[in-house]
Amino acid sequence: MEGEYGWGSGSTLALLVVVAIIFLVPLGMGPLHPPSALLLLLFPVILVAVLYILHSASK
Repeated sequence: MEGEYGWGSGSTLALLVVVAIIFLVPLGMGPLHPPSALLLLLFPVILVAVLYILHSASK
């Protein structure tokens, strides 16, 4: 069981879903507005939290 890491069918499916979302969601969006100040502050905080979780999970 220990050597079964890598790029499998689940990873490929997840990649295709993300690519489809990136390309298809903007087609359904209306007129865009600049992000609010709260969103500009929230985005890096979420990224740091995800990075910390991934770093601590890899130990």
